[in-house]
Amino acid sequence: MTTETHAAPPPQKGGLNRSEVIQFAAIAGLALVAVAIWAVDASPVLIFVVAGLAVAGMAHVLTMATEQAGESAGPRLSSLLNATFGNAAEIFIVVLAIREGGELIDVARASIVGSVLGNLLLIFGASLLVAGLRHGRQSFNAKVAGVNATMLILATAALGIPTLFAETSGATTSDLENLSHGVAIVMALLYAGYLIHAFQEPEEARTHATHAARWSVRLALIVLAASAIATGVLSEVLVGAIEPTIEETGIGTVFVGLVIVPIIGNVAEHFAAVKIAWNGDIDFSTGIALNSALQVALAVSAVAVAAGVVFGNEVTLLFPPLEIAVLIAAALLATVVAVNGNANWLEGAELLAIYAMAAIAFWYL
Repeated sequence: MTTETHAAPPPQKGGLNRSEVIQFAAIAGLALVAVAIWAVDASPVLIFVVAGLAVAGMAHVLTMATEQAGESAGPRLSSLLNATFGNAAEIFIVVLAIREGGELIDVARASIVGSVLGNLLLIFGASLLVAGLRHGRQSFNAKVAGVNATMLILATAALGIPTLFAETSGATTSDLENLSHGVAIVMALLYAGYLIHAFQEPEEARTHATHAARWSVRLALIVLAASAIATGVLSEVLVGAIEPTIEETGIGTVFVGLVIVPIIGNVAEHFAAVKIAWNGDIDFSTGIALNSALQVALAVSAVAVAAGVVFGNEVTLLFPPLEIAVLIAAALLATVVAVNGNANWLEGAELLAIYAMAAIAFWYL
């Protein structure tokens, strides 16, 4: 008598769990409140605060859906997906601000620098801090992190070229616009080359446990699409409230663009990277921080220049010298940490300290 054995069927992918349903319902409710108070022309400050929280919530939803969509992928693809969708809110805000023109162009331009600084100093620093405090000295792939960091030095240098050109020559507005167009094209091509190179390199095996995705691919894509659309609508509400909020509160345009807007757009991504570092996967966390910074510096800045051409509100890559100085310093410091292939919690605290000092300086601009 023979006994038949049957292979166990693969686990079925389910839908949202109870916690996710509650989170999504709360975020959707907050989004509806933001749209409602905007429709009744409430206080601009209230609209800005509620819309900002709703945008941050939608960014959290995007991050969750991205994690599920890329759960079975390698750390390289997962970190790239996380960085890309994590920057979705930032891209919406930048493009919509440029469309509106005027003072909002300065906010959009400042948010590019602010987002790069946030990723290099705030995310990277916080990740190293929490990972070091919990797990001791951390080691990560110095080769991959080093390539990303050196690319960032190149990107920040490129962002500084129009500023140096304006400071050292009698450049006209037309000259600066043409130079910005050329730099943006080169940066977009460089980012495309970086992506091609990244996926040509063999990927090392993951050092952390891989968890099967709980969501189906269809559900992940539906959530991604819905949250991206909602983020676009809420970004429109947020951008419309920026100028009245600046006038009513007296907060400087520079601080709003460099600190507040990037935090709103990237808070979910920040939280995800720090949580991943806390769990011990410093390679993945570092990949999110550096990929996101590189994507903003090269791709989002090119998108901003292109948006200026499309909407007839020219955007030059001309930044105040202080912003360029802090940006280059951040890239150099991140590179020094990355190329070593290991770091401790103190180095993370140092990066956070520089971000705090820069934020204080930007408050007074």
